Amino acid sequence: MASVFIALGEIMLFLLYKNRTPSMERFFEAIPPARLAMVIVLMSYPTWAGLGAMFALLFLVSSNEAPGGGLGSPNLVYTVAVLVISLMMAAPIMYLLRKVMLGVVALTITFIGLFGWLMPYFVR
Repeated sequence: MASVFIALGEIMLFLLYKNRTPSMERFFEAIPPARLAMVIVLMSYPTWAGLGAMFALLFLVSSNEAPGGGLGSPNLVYTVAVLVISLMMAAPIMYLLRKVMLGVVALTITFIGLFGWLMPYFVR
């Protein structure tokens, strides 16, 4: 997920920088795009590793408390939880970053696919 986030994040950063609005102009004056790109790269791997560990623990707890598969996943409760959490987190970001909404949608779908459906098979 970190590699996908870095790739799409850098493309979205470029598009936001290229098509700046007045509020984004002030943002990019305060933080240069090169520095922001480096922060994305440096923080992505540890952040996604930590999130992966948290979601693995969530899966282990949910498989003990509410076993039972569904939606192509070994645990329906976990998959629905990941789906709801993802959509709740992505909705405000899509609203705020309308110019790169397609990138946010791609990241959300990738997150749901990796964490909601594939990770339960990796954890087992």
